[in-house]
Amino acid sequence: MFMTASLKTQVIVAGAGPVGLVAALILARAGVDVIVLEKRAGLNAASKASTFHPATLEILDTLGVLGPMLAEGEVVRRIQYRTPEGPFAEFALADLSERTAFPFRLHLEQARLTPLLLAQLQALPNVRVLFETGFVSVAQSGAGVTVTAERDGEAVAIAADYLLGTDGARSAVREALGVAFDGVVYPHKILRVMTRDDLDAVLPGIAPITYLHNGAKSLSFLKMPDCWRIIIRVPGDVPDETALQDGWFAARIREVMPGWTTPPGVVDRDVYGASRRVASAYFVGRAFLAGDSAHVTNTRGGMNMNCGIHDAQALCHAIIRALRERRPELVEAAAGERKRVAEEMLIPRTDRNVAGGEAWLEAIRDIAGSRAASADYLATAAMLDMLERPVMAAA
Repeated sequence: MFMTASLKTQVIVAGAGPVGLVAALILARAGVDVIVLEKRAGLNAASKASTFHPATLEILDTLGVLGPMLAEGEVVRRIQYRTPEGPFAEFALADLSERTAFPFRLHLEQARLTPLLLAQLQALPNVRVLFETGFVSVAQSGAGVTVTAERDGEAVAIAADYLLGTDGARSAVREALGVAFDGVVYPHKILRVMTRDDLDAVLPGIAPITYLHNGAKSLSFLKMPDCWRIIIRVPGDVPDETALQDGWFAARIREVMPGWTTPPGVVDRDVYGASRRVASAYFVGRAFLAGDSAHVTNTRGGMNMNCGIHDAQALCHAIIRALRERRPELVEAAAGERKRVAEEMLIPRTDRNVAGGEAWLEAIRDIAGSRAASADYLATAAMLDMLERPVMAAA
């Protein structure tokens, strides 16, 4: 590649997903000069994460994008556990009203958030979002970084104080830094089935988040703005092609809910795998990692993207202070704390969500029987303790 241009900024954000755009907007609103690199021609429209927890809604509200999301998304106020005989535990997220201004979850595709963030960024004079410009490499000095990016087959050099890699689980930034991403692949895959059927006719009183258990078998149900998602575990020895067949799906439905003899109509379906990994380091010099570049886990509970957005806030607040005070150690400390959160909170909680078992279901019954215990359980499920948050004013 021939070097055709050189640019200068304060922070380079590699990756224009929700984590990268949140990071860029936090920085830019504080007056920091930002360049966002995105190898694609536009925003990724693929169906990915779709759960936004209260702690994340607080962040999005401060960025001015929550209003349109609430107008479009599915607000979730109840979480239910049930057997084929009916519900045995239910949680009201209103029990969090003393701990957050947003005592609910929101179901909305992340692809509906990113255009809102991009529009905010494009209205600011100190942000450049460069599509079709992919990160290639980074060189560092004591005072900052120089990133080489590729655009139309030609190289662009960008000098900055900091680099933030938010370019996903296959992060080119993480690879360039030589940071390991060891972990394990979960032995099962996930079949996600979308239906527009009225599930209340089969499961009366179903909540927008419902977990249906029958012994060791289970189904999960998530209400989206335009459909229901039915989530089914696929054993590792079942080929994707088999899991995508109508007959396999129908048999799994009947295993868990024998009375559900006519399976719901399917408007779409897919199969995907999941891994549990945490980066061995969240920074090298002035280059930092956040979101899927730093951690991935299973999708039960919808925590990983939320944790990434929390990474973005914590790291960017530290970068803003570091730039003002010339104290890069502040960002290093924030990165260390985010790594601790992933290792000690994110991974154990998401693994607990998929482990199941009779002992866990009995614990859920007991927790649901106490409003105080329910509120504590919901607070951890809502990730309210996984980042520094402003203290709520007394009513």
